Amino acid sequence: MTESFIEKIKYYIEEIPFVKIITPLEKNDLYTKGKLSISFLGLDNELEFDIVIGSQYPFKSYDSESIKFINKDLLEYNHVMRDGTICIHTSHNPNIKAKLNIDFLSLKNWIIKYYLKKDNDAHYEHIIVPDIDINNKYFSFLFTEVDYKFRKNEFGFVKLSQISDGKINSKEVHNYLVQAFANQFRNEIAFCKWSKTYMSQESETKGVFIFIDEPPAIHNRFIFDNWSQFSSVFNQNFLDFLHQYESQHLNKATRGKLVPFFIGYKISKDEIHWQVAMIKIGNFPIKGVKENRKWRSTLLNDTINWSKTRNSSYKYFFGRGTFTKELTDKKILIIGVGAIGSNVAKTLVRGGSKQIDLVDYDVKEPENICRAEYSFYTGITEKVDELRTDLTVISPFVEVGEVNQQYLEHTSKVLFKDETVKKVLESFLNGYDIVFDCSTDNDLMYVLNSLNLKNDLINLSITNHAKDLVCSFSPNVYKFVTTQFNEILDNDTSDLYNPTGCWSPTFKASYNDISLLVQYALKQINLIYKNKLSKNSFVLETNTEKGLEIKLNEY
Repeated sequence: MTESFIEKIKYYIEEIPFVKIITPLEKNDLYTKGKLSISFLGLDNELEFDIVIGSQYPFKSYDSESIKFINKDLLEYNHVMRDGTICIHTSHNPNIKAKLNIDFLSLKNWIIKYYLKKDNDAHYEHIIVPDIDINNKYFSFLFTEVDYKFRKNEFGFVKLSQISDGKINSKEVHNYLVQAFANQFRNEIAFCKWSKTYMSQESETKGVFIFIDEPPAIHNRFIFDNWSQFSSVFNQNFLDFLHQYESQHLNKATRGKLVPFFIGYKISKDEIHWQVAMIKIGNFPIKGVKENRKWRSTLLNDTINWSKTRNSSYKYFFGRGTFTKELTDKKILIIGVGAIGSNVAKTLVRGGSKQIDLVDYDVKEPENICRAEYSFYTGITEKVDELRTDLTVISPFVEVGEVNQQYLEHTSKVLFKDETVKKVLESFLNGYDIVFDCSTDNDLMYVLNSLNLKNDLINLSITNHAKDLVCSFSPNVYKFVTTQFNEILDNDTSDLYNPTGCWSPTFKASYNDISLLVQYALKQINLIYKNKLSKNSFVLETNTEKGLEIKLNEY
């Protein structure tokens, strides 16, 4: 900042009618600071704030405002950080004068809403937990819902499994998944509601827990930072449990080992949250005190090393956007997981789908990768096997199964004319709510169309160069699709991709071409289910002569 810039800041602030500069602004290389007071009609006593303005002002510093208003006497009020900084989030404006007016008006609004009216927000604000590393390493713990009602002062063990490590600010972070909470005395286990894949992972790590009911925080917002603050919270039974746990595990091999300590509390009538502190065997924050010839455990006056915890329950995992429950709660079969099917599968899983089975006979080759949802790193492998892994990596809530391709191929094309086999095939397919046929196999499409299916059969196929996408709902899938491809759409098959060797030629299109149309189609399908619209077949036609145009034609 230059001196003239500081003079501008001072001049613009002094123009704001409810603001008065008490201590002149001073600067260094990083920020400008001073002290000011706020006074307006309705505020009986003026409020004083330290002001700190970052060198990047009026722009933000990452996601935070580069101007701070600080008053440590206001910690009891909502939206005040532990250092006394008022938490404001204001709109962008590159003009310094305009931005100062916006920021000071936001401060005034905070004073009115939270200082004068003492308002509480309708949505829950989590207590503030400092980011603390231990020996230059972070630890994070992900938990989800359980079908269990915790009781106050209940305690026991936590079963954990480790997932992939990562980095935060160039430091390692070890990530753990909570699998279950086991009550110490009641022989009750609360299992977390992850998918079978995650629940079947080996558990080599154990933690301890206690449920305390109320948030462990000062002003219901700043988490306790010293173990002595829990003295009136933890009962003697639990402290004795901690002492026994440490005593049983105290040896040369485990001394100094970190133990995750889960502390649970209610954040609403029906929801709880967990915070995790790391404690070391041989250095638990407790000691024995002799009173009336008896020993009891007490907490030490010692700093708490908090770790990162995240509620990854389904409603939060997909809280920013999901498909309708009319799709996500359905059992889905995807036939053919090539360019179209793999895209459909990943989109459904990212949209919250919980149960998907896959079927495909093909092996993933290097040339498949450029336009489908596969990676080069895994080499040549079965498409279904790789995609199943990818889907479970994306979501801890999806159950992904595999259908035997030989069974489907044999029963659908060899034996389906046999009435007994046909009924078996129909019964098998009717075990799904929705069947996506993305195989581009006309023979299979014909067979599926001839079956008595009670569910929704949806066929997705794309013309050469991805000019058009055809989406057909049962019944009459075969007739609609073949009519579109053979009589209506411009499906030029003279320019197909012919790989080296005796392979069937395939349509040309980039990942962008295919993904664009598949996403558009899935958007329409989701709207159909969400709004309970007629399940009309449709065609997406593209026109690129004057820039991209996509037209949806319903039939």
